[in-house]
Amino acid sequence: MDLPHLLRTWTQHWSLRLMALGVVVGVLAGAVVLLFRLAIAQATEWFTLGAGFAGLPAWARLLLPAAGGLAVGLLAAFAFPRHADVGVSRVLERVAYGASQLGARSAIAQFVFGTLAIGSGHSVGREGPSIHMGAAIGSLVGQRVGVDPEYLRILVAAGAAGAFAGALNIPLAGVVFALEVILGEYTLILFAPVVVSAVLATVVAQAGVGGEMTFEVPQIATHSLVYLPLDWVIGLGAALVSFLLIRGVEGIYRLGRWSPVPAWALPAVGGLLVGVLAVPLPEVMGVSYDTLTRVFTGSVPLLALALILVGKLVATAVSLGAQSRGGAIGPSLFMGALVGALVAELAGYLPGDPGDTAVYAVIGMAAGMAAILNAPFSAIVAVFELVQNPAVILPVMLATVTAAVTSRDWFKAQSIFAWTLHLRELSEPTLPEAGQKCTIPVNRVMLREYRALPRRITAEELRGAQSDSGLQVVFPVEEAGRFRGIMDLMGLLQAGLEAPDEEGLVDLDPFLHPAEDLRNLYPGDGAVKAMDLMASYGLEGFPVRSPRDAQTLVGLVNRTDVVRSCLEQMRNPEGREETEPHA
Repeated sequence: MDLPHLLRTWTQHWSLRLMALGVVVGVLAGAVVLLFRLAIAQATEWFTLGAGFAGLPAWARLLLPAAGGLAVGLLAAFAFPRHADVGVSRVLERVAYGASQLGARSAIAQFVFGTLAIGSGHSVGREGPSIHMGAAIGSLVGQRVGVDPEYLRILVAAGAAGAFAGALNIPLAGVVFALEVILGEYTLILFAPVVVSAVLATVVAQAGVGGEMTFEVPQIATHSLVYLPLDWVIGLGAALVSFLLIRGVEGIYRLGRWSPVPAWALPAVGGLLVGVLAVPLPEVMGVSYDTLTRVFTGSVPLLALALILVGKLVATAVSLGAQSRGGAIGPSLFMGALVGALVAELAGYLPGDPGDTAVYAVIGMAAGMAAILNAPFSAIVAVFELVQNPAVILPVMLATVTAAVTSRDWFKAQSIFAWTLHLRELSEPTLPEAGQKCTIPVNRVMLREYRALPRRITAEELRGAQSDSGLQVVFPVEEAGRFRGIMDLMGLLQAGLEAPDEEGLVDLDPFLHPAEDLRNLYPGDGAVKAMDLMASYGLEGFPVRSPRDAQTLVGLVNRTDVVRSCLEQMRNPEGREETEPHA
């Protein structure tokens, strides 16, 4: 095969083009993960004056997380108000509802938030922010070359895989995580670019740190099969921790919304609570990976393990619930390891030799990740890559499956990502069946010409709107060019029963859905999000707002138009022949 023919083949087939784009995404994701890791290390060095969290005086451990939280809150409210929602849940939202579109400012915001939060000691991880930034890189690369939405989500997954792989030096686990959590399906066209990205991101990230591991996992020998019931106990313990964490995050989040504390101050209040815990327990600050070495060696006594676990659980729930905008993957590994180490310490009172603490800590890491993230396959592969010992697979599988099933079916707990979406009043994205995913953006189905109503309206105009309700299912109400809310047919009928005032006008305010009560829908969001919002509010249509000014409308979407377009795409999921160039 000559070179020109080979090049034509690569440029015409989307599976090959996506693999080539996966190279670009992987290199960029690895570089960003490396920069993020170095930025966190430098920020921690500056904030602690080189002493580390444990070396700080008590008053500094108390106030440092509050100061970092204040910086995060102010930046989220005033510098990045449209990009305050970050993390893996934001990636899932954009894949499910936003046509897989993530912007550069979103990635920059996550970089800044994560650096400040982790560097100042909030109990969050760096893997979640890394995944967000990697996914944004994949989305930006795809948007730059004009990739269609159905393929754009593959590049988003490739970026997420590369970031997760580079963050922990586990490329295979990065691939599995992207397919299991981000996309929820396994096909060859998905597999190739995701694998390429994960491999290259790992190479780039590790080259930058000289092959240094995130944390050192000792060489271990698994315990006797007689002690397999202990792995089941670890799984149950991890499921309980997952349940308590998710309920704690929910409680803190709702308390923050009900409290008079402004949104920009919530991370500071959460940081102060973390500081209170950190005064006696500095181990709860930051990613806590340094403490894992002591846990693996069994040098942490039983009571200290229990106190650190409780402290880390509370600190993580507070940090995530108060929106410090870090990740949950790191804490899930650390708390899981503590659960395993606790079981190992208690097993020491049993007859015989139950094995080293490190074995149970590693098993607990997998169980903790599986329960909190609802990603058992990713957890098994991640721990296997970290340990590189096939002997641990059997106990890891038992503990992981026990943790995931118990968390989901017994405690009825969703993953931390799905629960975050639930708190933001979005339904959990359903895993797509092969090819049956509506990826149409709102700007392709919205009405740009529509009739708006004034806030105060004449009876004749009201009757005209009622007669037009079959053509335009909802009517935006505006005053001085500013969006005030939405009127549906029921509201129009109720307003028609009102007697006009002395000026012959009817005030529509009592009958509309106020703008401040409606979640924002933007042209770049996905049609699936539009359908979800219409279902949530019981409306047949929904307003589309300007990304630059949420009080300015740019269009309307109707349920009928959205459903018709999505059905058309599902009937023809490929849209075009694979060999037809899209970019």
